[in-house]
Amino acid sequence: MSKNILENELFESFANASDNIYIYVCDMKTDLTRWSKNTVDYFDLEGEYITGNGPKWMEHIHPDDRAAYIADIENVFSGASSRHSCQYRAKNKYGDYVWLECKGSVISDENGNPLVFAGLMTRLDNQNKYDPLTLLLTSYEMQKYDFSTGRGTILLLGINSFRKINNTNGFLYGNKVLVALANCLTDLAGKEDRVYRLQGDEFIVLSPNGSKENLSRLFEKANDLCTNIRGLKSFSVSAGLVSYPEDGTDFNTLMSNLEHSLEYAKDQKQGRISEFSEKISQRHLRTGMLREALTQSIHNNFEGFELYFQPILDAQTKKIVECESLLRWKTPEIQDATPYEFIKILENTGEIREVGFWVMEEALRHAAMWQKKYRDISVSFNVSYIQLLDGEFIDRLIAKAKELEVDPKLVMVELTESCNADDTKMLSRQFDKLQKLGFKIAMDDFGTEYASFGLLHDVSMDVLKIDQKFVRGLIRDGNMTDMAIIENVVNMCRQLSIQTVAEGIETKEIQDIIRSIGVSFLEGYLYSKPVPAAEFERMVEEERG
Repeated sequence: MSKNILENELFESFANASDNIYIYVCDMKTDLTRWSKNTVDYFDLEGEYITGNGPKWMEHIHPDDRAAYIADIENVFSGASSRHSCQYRAKNKYGDYVWLECKGSVISDENGNPLVFAGLMTRLDNQNKYDPLTLLLTSYEMQKYDFSTGRGTILLLGINSFRKINNTNGFLYGNKVLVALANCLTDLAGKEDRVYRLQGDEFIVLSPNGSKENLSRLFEKANDLCTNIRGLKSFSVSAGLVSYPEDGTDFNTLMSNLEHSLEYAKDQKQGRISEFSEKISQRHLRTGMLREALTQSIHNNFEGFELYFQPILDAQTKKIVECESLLRWKTPEIQDATPYEFIKILENTGEIREVGFWVMEEALRHAAMWQKKYRDISVSFNVSYIQLLDGEFIDRLIAKAKELEVDPKLVMVELTESCNADDTKMLSRQFDKLQKLGFKIAMDDFGTEYASFGLLHDVSMDVLKIDQKFVRGLIRDGNMTDMAIIENVVNMCRQLSIQTVAEGIETKEIQDIIRSIGVSFLEGYLYSKPVPAAEFERMVEEERG
């Protein structure tokens, strides 16, 4: 194996996967080892490529752990074992020993001669005193704190949309954001306060004898600073806040209450802080109950799930030409779960995949039935970005449409803009495939996210649905902003040969304004709320006589 062979895309992909994973590949014939760049930096190695690496790496290992490491490695190199697996401490560039879990294996040729020794080392941050990236204390250290005596407050901060920050700008940029926030919190913290980094994008400020008011002010200052850090794009944080002993006297209870509070804050509005309360506690209990009931419904052949359909009218004729499929769910015990509530749970558990396929198939089944019955009624259904990442989704959609003999020209796939798509090239490829077969593509809730126009630029759309917040704003006294936005969107779409749907039409006054602007289609409670399939059919048949 040569040095050039060690340079491959697979190695680079693994090497950049995480800031706490370190990759190595050793050519056992030449004793040439390649280390990932983050390993070189963190452990202050002499270079990315090292010949005779064994003794040099041994110097980094804690003296008390060397015997176990040597014994495990010798088993691998002697052929007694094909896999290397052990935990030990290694010295980083700061002079601190950090716990690592090291796993590797030997690849041999057809004659059994060893060729390559490759593996990875995972930093066990839950066993380390300091976080190597930010140099803050870890949760392992926080667990040692005695919350049973004294009083104090704890703030848990999480970076909003951090996954998107990483995916858009890369892990190295994401690390800069983490370090910047860590420095910001350290600067703002009081003399007695302790700042910790938990896993991912979460940080703790522990204030012994501190008040909720003080930590709330610290949070506000931190959020303000996050908008103006040199060299970084503006970002924001949300936070949960607890007091001890009132909200708990042990680490696990306090962390659980903090996580629930942070989740609640993000659900309400990004960039806010939420104090733990009985309301948040009850919300957590309800989430657990819903999670169990949803899983049971899915296992019982999607019992309790149903599609409702909201009519969409031609703006000129005011006749029903389309309907949007909307998911509903209830059980004998649970009658009040909102779509926002249960869909979020499904996304968090990963069960949205199964439910998404069910929605698609149910929508296509109704489309097939109504195409035969009415000939010209289109059916749309919502698709999440998560679904589109699934390699099976498009193929199953095409296969099911063919099986049911559905005309693709009367089926529309709606991409909810709030999905925060990271890979627009992937979306474009998926949608191009569908559009070539005749399916229509719509962007739902246009205007709710800053990326609206960027997504519209990168992905071909047939229909754009204007978010109801702009539509409802048309009748506010003196409001010209929403009118100007809608007029410009409609004009832009007309030039791009994209049809428009105005959502949230609830009054005749708004209807008349929207029609005068030139929107293609109308949707809202003025015509009908979402209704079961039988009720939708009744409406169509009454309209057509």
